[in-house]
Amino acid sequence: MSFRFAHISDLHFFKGNWSPSQFLTKRWLGNCNYLFSRRHQFIPEKLEELIPLFEEKQVDGVLITGDLSTTSLPGEFAKAKTFVDALEKRFKHVYTIPGNHDQYTKSAYKNHLFYDYFKTNWGGSSCLKRDGLTLTEIGNNWWICALDTAVATSLLFSTGYFSPELEKRLSDALSSLPPDAQVILLNHFPLFSNESARKKLVRKEALRKLLEKHPSIKLYLHGHSHRHCIADLRKSQLPILLDSGSTAQKQGATWNLIDITPEGCSVQVYKNTAGWQPISQSTFTWEKHEQAMV
Repeated sequence: MSFRFAHISDLHFFKGNWSPSQFLTKRWLGNCNYLFSRRHQFIPEKLEELIPLFEEKQVDGVLITGDLSTTSLPGEFAKAKTFVDALEKRFKHVYTIPGNHDQYTKSAYKNHLFYDYFKTNWGGSSCLKRDGLTLTEIGNNWWICALDTAVATSLLFSTGYFSPELEKRLSDALSSLPPDAQVILLNHFPLFSNESARKKLVRKEALRKLLEKHPSIKLYLHGHSHRHCIADLRKSQLPILLDSGSTAQKQGATWNLIDITPEGCSVQVYKNTAGWQPISQSTFTWEKHEQAMV
């Protein structure tokens, strides 16, 4: 048995809020950013074109690693939900986590607005909204674990936070899995970043140390940077890292087609260059101690 997933991220659906109330929150900055920059860079409405391609490729599911909205407005979440609902009608596994733009204002973060539109529990005992993580088995002892490390930040910051409490819950959750479990971990923020301190995951070093202790985590999927990246860090006791890039960019949009088999996994990168085209493929072989029936 094998799995095939599409990994997309940073969709940035937008709905403007030009009322004076925007100046009471960080949202005015997001609106200005959209007006002068993002509206020329992103076209999330084109994402619907991916659905027939996903069907053609016979994916089992779609993994979305955050930033479905631009400024956490209900109208933006509603647009994103329409897209996610269309995916859920066609594919067995559709999993969505929030990014920093989905917790853009203190009000959206405090009221958990993202979770009014998207799942908080994927079938296990943990709840993404309540616990900051959720864990679900997708078959043959393969698991998907999702983290919510997005928080509301001050005006010029877009950091995430891997809190000590979430660290403890993640450690306990991973330790509770069967010894031969294999895990795909979803988080919006990268483990490594060349960005400024204003955009990093706070306490990412603690997350890296935890991952080193849990070799059951085979893949770490993220977004945030808008730059596609694949890095095999297994020699450093870390997972294979996959950044899908932004799938909604007008030019250079990317996403990952991930095939997982008992022998290993392959990642085919698709890029929007006058239509979605595969541009590269990376293949990874599980070591003997990593192999399990998929």
